[in-house]
Amino acid sequence: MASSNIGLPPQSITHDISRISYHVQDLETFGDIVTKAAAAAFPNNKKSRYRYAYVLLLSWEDDELGVQAEVQELNDVFSLTYCFPTEQWRIPSSNSHNALASRIVEFINAYAIDEHLLVIYYGGHGSMNDDRQCIWSCTETVDSPTVQWYGLQTMLEQAGSDVLILLDCCAAASSTAASGRGVTELIGACGFETWAPGVGEHSFSRSLIEELKELSHGPPFSVALLHNKVLSRIKYWKPRYTSAFASERRKTPIYIQLANKMNRRSIELCPLFSELLDFDFSISPQATIQPSGQSPASADVDMLDSDTNLSSLSQVWPDPNFESPKV
Repeated sequence: MASSNIGLPPQSITHDISRISYHVQDLETFGDIVTKAAAAAFPNNKKSRYRYAYVLLLSWEDDELGVQAEVQELNDVFSLTYCFPTEQWRIPSSNSHNALASRIVEFINAYAIDEHLLVIYYGGHGSMNDDRQCIWSCTETVDSPTVQWYGLQTMLEQAGSDVLILLDCCAAASSTAASGRGVTELIGACGFETWAPGVGEHSFSRSLIEELKELSHGPPFSVALLHNKVLSRIKYWKPRYTSAFASERRKTPIYIQLANKMNRRSIELCPLFSELLDFDFSISPQATIQPSGQSPASADVDMLDSDTNLSSLSQVWPDPNFESPKV
């Protein structure tokens, strides 16, 4: 009598597949996990996941690099194009580290909640100490006022909101990754071991400003995509008449996920709503925002271009309205 193979695992003469039944025991549960992960990474809802975004632009009170023109232009892009409330804050030359620490604590306490995004920008001198940690300085002199940025960065990583850090300084990528409560991402002007281009057409801030303007016309975009666009713009310039290596004036910007252990997603940026421009957004620990009428969280603004290309996923996705995320 022939033996029955019913209920037994499939057999193979070339591969050991005896444990195949242990890989996926509940396909429906696996599908739910994948769906939730995809929704977290790519919300694909054509609008920001944040109700408000707050920007703190930092530079030195005794600036010797002439960064104020670019800081002001970046301020205008965030405040006028993206409708983010902004503040330009000058780091004092006296008691620099503690003064900045106090301002960041105030900034976090005022605005760090789950539905808010915090953006920190710095333009100025930077270096790496003997422990390979990021230091900001007012000048290049030995006795220059300094800020131990690596110590202040941890406060932002522990904030109750997502944080985007933009550093236009030398040794920008010496900021190290750590654990945090939200998502903290950084784009730096250069690697940890090198210098950043000065103010002008070759600077990181110049390319950042131009790409933020361009991306404001489309759907929400990730910080990773912003870095990719800035890198492409910086790389596009080509030295003329001499060796490229001998006259290269630009540096490769660096993207780092500083804290993203529990939230496998990227920060997304897009303009908020033009009605917010009617309000005074001077940032202070006491500042509050109480817009009248429809709130940003409930407003439905279609920011997606009609000719946006769909990915190949749209050919098999059951929802005909599916649109590919910009990453």
